[in-house]
Amino acid sequence: MLKIPGCFPDSVVGFVADPDKSDTAFVKYYLETLKISMQGVSRGTTQDNLSLDKLLSFDFLVPPVEDQKQIASVLLAYDDLIENNTRRIEILEEMARRLYEEWFVHFRFPGHEEVSFKESELGEIPEGWEVVTLESACDRITDGAHKSPPKAEGGKPMASVKDMHNWGINLSKCRRISEEDYADLVRNNCKPLPGDVLIAKDGSYLKHSFVMEKEVDLVLLSSIAILRPNNEIAPNLLALILQHPDNVARMKGFVSGVAIPRIILKDFRKFKIILPPDNIQKSWSLVADPMMTLCRRLIDKNTNLRAQRDLLLPRLVSGEIDVSNIPMPDDKEVEAA
Repeated sequence: MLKIPGCFPDSVVGFVADPDKSDTAFVKYYLETLKISMQGVSRGTTQDNLSLDKLLSFDFLVPPVEDQKQIASVLLAYDDLIENNTRRIEILEEMARRLYEEWFVHFRFPGHEEVSFKESELGEIPEGWEVVTLESACDRITDGAHKSPPKAEGGKPMASVKDMHNWGINLSKCRRISEEDYADLVRNNCKPLPGDVLIAKDGSYLKHSFVMEKEVDLVLLSSIAILRPNNEIAPNLLALILQHPDNVARMKGFVSGVAIPRIILKDFRKFKIILPPDNIQKSWSLVADPMMTLCRRLIDKNTNLRAQRDLLLPRLVSGEIDVSNIPMPDDKEVEAA
């Protein structure tokens, strides 16, 4: 739905709801339930095309306007909460990024006025800070399976780069493999553990890196690298180091391959980072970790809200369930966290 005045090209069809017959938000949600049907008639010679004539050929069985408004109000409540959570995530991400840059890029951490600086191969750094390789900051640097087992409906999830997002793995999109293949890959260290940092290494290399917060029944393909930090570096800090544009630019110098660009593990191992002292890391973690934890909670909340909305959508617009029996979503879980 347009929220501001605008115009669009002839490849887009606009609807203006008749207020005596339909509610605008209801029409929007109703059309979402018809996407598959519409795709079935949107066939063209060079590209799919859903003409106005084809659209007008659809028959709509809809409830009275007041019922439409009630149904739309429930679905809008879900979307409004998802949008609000998304804005909160963006704000928290920006706060965490700025805090990282203030402390570890510009070196304006608490007490920095009393610290002298020294030259290093990565430029001037504070005394007491070190330049180290990822290999020395991690107990293990490995990747997932180099061979993809057959698919198995209802099996265990196996993730590749395409299943990654900024804060984790989209489990609903992962391919599924058998229990036997899953167990074999777990034995071969293809399962990430809580506290591991995952980073895209093939294809969409370096696009995503994040900390595995909790235990998940999941194994990885080789397009994802697993970095297991030792006690020298905080996992959240390592993830932000790998995300920072300056470090991404340096790491791109290791990219090889033509058909599928990738970074090989030995280059990850020798990649150099600036390591702050333990007391600085702990002070930073006290501020940053709660922000990042809340981001993950909000991501999980939005995932659940979308799943609930998508389950309700066809049932509400078809009249299969009574809107009066549907409770409005709330954010109490996240606030409590």
